[in-house]
Amino acid sequence: MPVTTTDPATSIHRFYEECLNQHQSEVLSEIFTPDVVAHTPTGDSTGIPLLQQTVERVHAMFPDHNFVVEDIVIQGDKGAARWTMTATHTAPLAGIPPTGKPIIQQANVFYRFEDNKITEFWLQLDQIGVLRQIGAPVPGASQVQ
Repeated sequence: MPVTTTDPATSIHRFYEECLNQHQSEVLSEIFTPDVVAHTPTGDSTGIPLLQQTVERVHAMFPDHNFVVEDIVIQGDKGAARWTMTATHTAPLAGIPPTGKPIIQQANVFYRFEDNKITEFWLQLDQIGVLRQIGAPVPGASQVQ
């Protein structure tokens, strides 16, 4: 029997723990509305099937990933979370072949909810930090070792 989402904070925790960490993609429809809108650095997408593709890409690129939700703040139908992902660079990323280096990815995400399900979110990732960790040149940035 599926777990019922009871509040927005639970929806956020379930996405990172059950869907991403435990590879239980079947819970997406319990956590997100069917027409969820994702605003990401690579553009906007709509619907659970496109979200499912993103989840599969994360699993393929970082098979040993682990997400930890550091903070959640909920106010009315809006929320925010800060998370950290640890993983190993085992797939090409930004044109850089796998290095086997450990990475730490941090992000802040803002959410909008309908009936305690996520209906829209805005993802802000520390992409430059990850590029530096794998030794990728970052145009316009000084290369700190």
